[in-house]
Amino acid sequence: MIQIPHKQVEIFCGTGGVGKTTLATARALHLAKSNRKVLLITIDPAKRLKQILKLPDRDDGQIHSIPLSLFDEKNNENSIDHFDAMLMSPGATLGRIAKEKKLEAEFESTIIKTLSRPYGGMNEIMSIIEVQYQLKQKNYDTIILDTPPGKHFIDFLESSEKIKNFFDKSFLEIFEYLGKSINEDDHKKRNILAKIISSGVKKLLTYLEDVTGADFVREFIDAVLALYKSRDSFLNALDFQKELKNESFSNWFLVTSVEQQKINEAQGLKDQAENFIHNDLYLIINKCLTPYLNEWKPESEPVLLKLKESMVTREAILTDFASKNFRNVLKFHEINNPSPLDHVVGLALQFKA
Repeated sequence: MIQIPHKQVEIFCGTGGVGKTTLATARALHLAKSNRKVLLITIDPAKRLKQILKLPDRDDGQIHSIPLSLFDEKNNENSIDHFDAMLMSPGATLGRIAKEKKLEAEFESTIIKTLSRPYGGMNEIMSIIEVQYQLKQKNYDTIILDTPPGKHFIDFLESSEKIKNFFDKSFLEIFEYLGKSINEDDHKKRNILAKIISSGVKKLLTYLEDVTGADFVREFIDAVLALYKSRDSFLNALDFQKELKNESFSNWFLVTSVEQQKINEAQGLKDQAENFIHNDLYLIINKCLTPYLNEWKPESEPVLLKLKESMVTREAILTDFASKNFRNVLKFHEINNPSPLDHVVGLALQFKA
């Protein structure tokens, strides 16, 4: 196994069904057993982590202490006996921002609540803000991110551009004017908006008012104002996005499995993310069968022997492809156990093999 250096942030990414979340959890267990303070955050709305660790849905956004005894692990007396885990909740992160900025009432907007739902469009942006916040607290040696699969992972990487676009200079000028009228009545606020806003946006708001009514447009303006007043929380998150490209700051794990289609998907994901990740990337080939195939002796059964040879050849071809296209390749063998916790334990052992 390649020696993996300890870094502040570790990111697990990949397409669906390759064991990404289980490996991220195994990594957290391994680092905790190595006496490191670890926070594992899943930003995958599917919440596989909740199922593995039996976390309650109602506490999304809360940090849970996961005792290593859950995995039947026995530690030395002076070693860390747990790691922390969080199910990412855009609403909880926005709630913390609102409390810090004393904007609780304004963040009660139906529009903001809708956007901050798990599939409401702000999950990736709020995830970056949450990770940046946790880094600034300096409570952990390593923060592990379990990212959403496929396209949603690319959305996570591109969320900094969304933040920049949202707080574009032309919009800032509008928000500043609106901010000056916070204590005025809605009618006057809308008059100010009409004077300063571009003709294109004005037409859009006019159209919205015709379709949805004046109340919606007023709520839309209020939601924009609330977000603008908390803009520093969004803009500060851009620092985290820049740091991710720094090899001394982060480890990237691209997870795939022993299937031709999955390997091709991993290559495609790497190509799409090349502007965001650094070259010191680890490709994890999960669910390898080589240890079992080496012990399988079906010489007396020609059909089974042919099947074994086919499986060995396929895995060798995929491993060769991976080694030619990725600098660092890690192979994890399949865990033949139905228990998710036993999967985590078995994979954690392979991190130090």
